[in-house]
Amino acid sequence: MSAGMIILGIIVGIFTLLIIITIHELGHFIVAKISKAYVYEFSIGFGPKIFSIKTKETWVTFRAIPLGGYCSIASDKVEPPKGRENEIVPDERKLDYIARWKKMFFILAGPFINLLLAIFLFSIIFAAVQHKKNDMTFFGSIYDQEKVAAKAIKDAEGNINYVGQEFVIWGFKLTSKERNDENPIFDNICKNKDQSNCENSINYKENDKAVNYKKTVYNFIDNLKKIEDNDTDVKIEFSYKEVNKYHGYAISEIKYTNKFSIEKGETVGISPPTRLYENAGAAYGAGWIEAFDSSVTFLKAIGNLFIGNFGGLAGPVGVAKQTAQVLNSAEDYFLFAAAISANLFIFNLLFFPPLDGYRLIENFLEMILKRELSLKYKIIANTIGFVVFLLLIIIVTVKDIIG
Repeated sequence: MSAGMIILGIIVGIFTLLIIITIHELGHFIVAKISKAYVYEFSIGFGPKIFSIKTKETWVTFRAIPLGGYCSIASDKVEPPKGRENEIVPDERKLDYIARWKKMFFILAGPFINLLLAIFLFSIIFAAVQHKKNDMTFFGSIYDQEKVAAKAIKDAEGNINYVGQEFVIWGFKLTSKERNDENPIFDNICKNKDQSNCENSINYKENDKAVNYKKTVYNFIDNLKKIEDNDTDVKIEFSYKEVNKYHGYAISEIKYTNKFSIEKGETVGISPPTRLYENAGAAYGAGWIEAFDSSVTFLKAIGNLFIGNFGGLAGPVGVAKQTAQVLNSAEDYFLFAAAISANLFIFNLLFFPPLDGYRLIENFLEMILKRELSLKYKIIANTIGFVVFLLLIIIVTVKDIIG
């Protein structure tokens, strides 16, 4: 990837994060207003002020560092913003005196609006295009038309120029000059024997439902390795069925290709399929599922940190690279933005200072204890949290650069 595209990715990535985080803060702002809290400022960005839009109560301020934002709410514990020291704020409108159950809604509003944004984007885009690209949990494959799998199926069908994902591989067999049909390198087609005795099957020939791409591709990855250096004139043949493109149920009997040459280390030429939806309603519903799936995937990536696996997370450099990769497609870009919003939903609910999830627990404890936790404790907890997050960002950024 060129340096120019990475720089563009950084710019667009920052802009995307700014919008998503601003929407997050808007959730806090709306609930604060509903709770009748006195909101001094709704800030877009951090750092030095560029300009402000001043209303009777709340000032909307644009700041120089576009990496977040915040709501400034009146409190006895925090000094008013510069220039607003003389404003008289009734106690009932200060954060300190608002009912704790209202504070819980205020805390949850930011993550919740991120979830709503993710659901909205995923659902609208899926409903518009009625598909989901690169879905390893869907059946079939996208075929490289110049590779052996597509060539073999074209040859077997005889009257097609393009092999679509409705042609699904059920199994394959490897032979060589040294290891013939009676003693193959690998065989899970099992033409002439009971498939229960077959090697590591992709799918039983009696089955009418196609298996997902993930099972198929890992079967190839695991078993193409069985071609040895001393095997010569290696051939591969496939069994396959034609299936309904939406549901994956077979609409043909099992078919077999002729043998085609394949080299050691060569792939068969398949990549993840595109999940197709029958109508906009089904696609819209899938958008809801995708929003929650993205959140769960991110939560698993967080869990993997505890076993030293940082592969599922991206830092600023990783986000820039990912952003650059989706700039050529509006569909891909908005799906990427939806995934970021879903990730921020779950990220902000983590029980770790200074995130919203920790603030929720802190507020709940204070509700039970009927007193505030000490200011000293809060400062220490938030300082430790900030340092840990800074270290995590550094580690993930280094991983993105060298990876």
